[in-house]
Amino acid sequence: MVGYDPKADGRNISNFEVAVAGSVSGLVTRALISPLDIIKIRFQLQIERLSCSDPNAKYHGILQAARQILQEEGPTAFWKGHIPAQLLSIGYGAVQFLSFELLTELVHRASVHDARDFSVHFVCGGLSACVATLAVHPVDVLRTRFAAQGEPRVYKSLRDAVVTMYRTEGPLVFYKGLNPTLLAIFPYAGFQFSFYSSLKHAYEWVIPAEGRKDGNLKNLLCGSGAGVISKTLTYPLDLFKKRLQVGGFEQARAAFGQVRSYKGLLDCAKQVLREEGAQGFFKGLSPSLLKAALSTGFVFFWYELFCAVISPTPVKSCWGWMVMGEPGREEYKIQSFDAETQQLLKTAIKDPGAVDLEKVANVIVDHSLQDCVFSKEAGRMCYAIIQAESKQAGQSVFRRGLLNRLQQEYQAREQLRARSLQGWVCYVTFICNIFDYLRVNNMPMMALVNPVYDCLFRLAQPDSLSKEEEVDCLVLQLHRVGEQLEKMNRQRMDELFVLIRDGFLLPTGLSSLAQLLLLEIIEFRAAGWKTTPAAHKYYYSEVSD
Repeated sequence: MVGYDPKADGRNISNFEVAVAGSVSGLVTRALISPLDIIKIRFQLQIERLSCSDPNAKYHGILQAARQILQEEGPTAFWKGHIPAQLLSIGYGAVQFLSFELLTELVHRASVHDARDFSVHFVCGGLSACVATLAVHPVDVLRTRFAAQGEPRVYKSLRDAVVTMYRTEGPLVFYKGLNPTLLAIFPYAGFQFSFYSSLKHAYEWVIPAEGRKDGNLKNLLCGSGAGVISKTLTYPLDLFKKRLQVGGFEQARAAFGQVRSYKGLLDCAKQVLREEGAQGFFKGLSPSLLKAALSTGFVFFWYELFCAVISPTPVKSCWGWMVMGEPGREEYKIQSFDAETQQLLKTAIKDPGAVDLEKVANVIVDHSLQDCVFSKEAGRMCYAIIQAESKQAGQSVFRRGLLNRLQQEYQAREQLRARSLQGWVCYVTFICNIFDYLRVNNMPMMALVNPVYDCLFRLAQPDSLSKEEEVDCLVLQLHRVGEQLEKMNRQRMDELFVLIRDGFLLPTGLSSLAQLLLLEIIEFRAAGWKTTPAAHKYYYSEVSD
């Protein structure tokens, strides 16, 4: 998954590993698409029309340009400027993906917005690309100069280019074209990330679960689609950037046809429109779209692949069932049920219209009240059934039945607790799990906020704190949904922690383990719902001892 996902299970990838995956994906992709990039730049810098009817046009088609470059400059010409291009790709990939992961996580922790929203991915993708651009723009200018020069070469080496450009044009030469670059890169990268996420969701909507055999193919196709859409929407700004980056470099462009000097972004746009017409804004679009499809597809493909290699998603198992594979493609083995019920649940996931979904809801709730391990992950199964029903029939019979049954158990919670402490703990675990998974418009369900709070308040009463099972349940659920609950109603969370602090100070009744757990959750919230390294070392070593 690209970007912070609070639902991601099992994968704990560090910032360094994110940067490494971004760097390697950029390196591999750059090596593969460099020939198209060379052709695209040559097209963008050509003043003459890209047409064979223009006798002064050096290039007029992708294949013709490829043949002519090969004939005149040899195969190595397709990798001109490859060293600065690789430095650009490695640095850009590392900074962009790391910034994007950090920004989406910041959004998740700082607001009630879902970190997976289209708008969040657009803004965070654009900002991360701007940060990366500022870091590597000098290398981009060098790469463009190398790709644009003909024979004989003006710059003999990377060092020669840096020294010559600095001496003849000053230090600001390395930031030529920065304004149009930032203007172009923000929407371009924003659309890349947001459309990539949207296309992945659309892919899962269109392709049936049994047809989703290869997640890597999905990443490649969705990345390619996102690249084509993004490039088409933002292409003119990319052309302006390239024209401005070769300003002061006209002598090396003479062999390719006419050259122009531009005073700035607006002057460049006016000259292109006046001399080349509106179609001039889209010169080189064909190789750019081909390059965008391949480069964006490969970048996301390699990034997700390297992330998976660096930090593979483990197979989780519970007593009753297993979740296997990538997020969004689950296979359930519900082994703790009898054969008839297993078949019922499997059918509900694959073909919800073929079964009684209210019965399915009751079966899941009944089993959750008896099996605490199942109750911890039943929300995933419920979410899968809801998604399948919505896709198949656009209805919500299962969700309605599930919420009705949860309400019945909620109203009888005191009787349940008196009758079975295990059943009560299982119920609290289950309703918190459902709250964690079930969303409306990417927001937690408001109808569950107060019931979940009420259950946690009950667990924080003195008579509950004297029982380690309830203390353990309270702390585990706050770890899971505390941050979301606080965003929905901070006042009630403050009141809950007053109870917890008072309970921690009770003179009698608390075991040493209960006191340790309560102290840990108090520090956990105080640290912004995060476990600091020092706290992790202290509390978990204490618990294990």
